[in-house]
Amino acid sequence: MKFFSLATLLLLAACSSPNASESKNNEKNDYYIILSSLLGVNDNRFSYVDNDGNSHPDRLRLFKELEEVYGRYIEPPENDGTYGLEQVKIIMLFAFYSENRNSGAFSEYLASDLKPIYSKNRLMFLKAMNEFPFLVSPTCNRLNAFFGFEGKNLSKKEGFIKDNKAYFETHLTKVQMDLCLNQFSK
Repeated sequence: MKFFSLATLLLLAACSSPNASESKNNEKNDYYIILSSLLGVNDNRFSYVDNDGNSHPDRLRLFKELEEVYGRYIEPPENDGTYGLEQVKIIMLFAFYSENRNSGAFSEYLASDLKPIYSKNRLMFLKAMNEFPFLVSPTCNRLNAFFGFEGKNLSKKEGFIKDNKAYFETHLTKVQMDLCLNQFSK
């Protein structure tokens, strides 16, 4: 079910991409890279041959490719820090990726990157979480990781929950809200 939801998200994002063909092709390639990495397929895009003549996936190049995609989506397209809905969905998909692939690197990136983005784009995040419930738990997990990451912001956690609880109640289902708030109790 999670992967059906994931495929739906990627198809929706691909269908609503900008009209420019080059931009569309770049986005399709980004979706291909994310989905391939999440599913652990198409590793033969980058490979090396060992001394015995055996071909192996080049994990570092595959990771660097995914990291480049992350870098493109994590930067705000607008000077005021606002993001489009599709960009928010892709960022949240990286939270899903970090949780499901046990990616320490992306977990750490999101621990510092996600909360400031959420703060400027709260309603868009909540809309995306409501639309794609499989993103609720990993997104809230990475939001929670901000509080205490590198020993910072731990005292701000209660205020964040208090300030956002009414938004959660308004824009998420009861089950989604409970899933999200549960991540902040860990």
